[in-house]
Amino acid sequence: MSDRFRMKIRAGETFLYRKGGTESQVFEIRMKSDVNHSCMQRAARLAYKRYPYFKSRFKTIDGSVYLCENIVSPPPARVKKLRPLGGSTTSNNLLDITFHKNRIFISFHHAMCDGRGIMQFIKTLLYYYLNFRYPHNNVRIPDVRLFGEGMLPGETADPVNDGNLEFDKSKVYVADRTAFAIPEVQNGEDAGGMSWRYEMTFDVNKVMKVCKANNCTPAILMTILMQKGVKAVNPDAAEQILCSMSCDWRESIGLPNTFRNCVSSIYLPYGAAEQDMDMTELGTHFRSLIAKQKETDSARCSASVMKMMSDMLDSLGSYEKKVETVSGFTSRPINSFICSYTGRANMGDAEKYIESIHVYSSGTKGISLQMMSVGDTFTVDFQQNFPDETYARAFLTQASKMGLTADCSDVIAYITPKDHTENTNFIKSLIGFFRRIWS
Repeated sequence: MSDRFRMKIRAGETFLYRKGGTESQVFEIRMKSDVNHSCMQRAARLAYKRYPYFKSRFKTIDGSVYLCENIVSPPPARVKKLRPLGGSTTSNNLLDITFHKNRIFISFHHAMCDGRGIMQFIKTLLYYYLNFRYPHNNVRIPDVRLFGEGMLPGETADPVNDGNLEFDKSKVYVADRTAFAIPEVQNGEDAGGMSWRYEMTFDVNKVMKVCKANNCTPAILMTILMQKGVKAVNPDAAEQILCSMSCDWRESIGLPNTFRNCVSSIYLPYGAAEQDMDMTELGTHFRSLIAKQKETDSARCSASVMKMMSDMLDSLGSYEKKVETVSGFTSRPINSFICSYTGRANMGDAEKYIESIHVYSSGTKGISLQMMSVGDTFTVDFQQNFPDETYARAFLTQASKMGLTADCSDVIAYITPKDHTENTNFIKSLIGFFRRIWS
């Protein structure tokens, strides 16, 4: 990729056209010691050089949004409060690094990339930071990408334009997506973007032991615990309790190295048949459902939703029409809940310096389990659009029945700031308005 670039946003486009902006997605890395300012600044400079596309801003051209080179990038700042992406405090950048005491916050815009895309940047940042911080320890991280090594094939490819999305409709598995609507989600008031979360930390070895005994992956295990918890709270629920599980389609469409947004959902229902299964049967059943939805034709069909949405938005023309259309999708509550497992962060030597990693964002109307594993910890950031602890406690009760206990925080009320990129579009609209008056 050249030093100067302009890439039209297609994959992840629905995160662009949000009224008032889109909330930042945040990876919070908790270190075992306080962050050194100068070492973090030096590390960030090198990380941005390896990933120039993260030193970027949005630019709207004829109603479409492009990822463009940012002349400057904001230096990491020691501040408590997250800074809005795309605004003056982040020099218009769409990725921001802040820290406070022992916590590092990586805020990014979901239209630009997804969790797997940003994790590569985080590994590089931590590699440089820890080697500057502890110069005699020779900290090594597996598969880390370093400045000067060059980009991998397809690293900047857009899945909508460059992915193999061809599939045979007759071979596509169609999941049953009927779902129980959690009453508290439906009745949750608009709290001005406020969300609530519970931070749960499990011992990863105990989690993996339970998984192995019940033929589950960590994501399947946590899904089952949540489904059983929702059912316990709502025993008379007639509809099945549905998990929308985030799924990465990079391998399926032939773009394993792209940093771009390449995620949609697969579906795991918990109805009458599933309630009669024991844990091992249910774990095996869900593995089978996941495998069916990950078969090539089914996977590409699911990934093609990205292209369908992008083509539909392109057909609308104006920025305002796109915002109105996307609002119709994003204002709907999630039925029943989301489960997103970024995976195990294989950090090598860096793991002895990291306490835990958390993933969260605010503003979603529903319940979302954002999961991450590093070192000895498995974290669940249990997010929801209402403060009541009923479902978090129901989830932990089901976990305890499997011999799993978690350190759980009190409820945390929080907001991740919306981007300020819409200000640019407002100014352009204002200029256009006066031009129409004067012409």
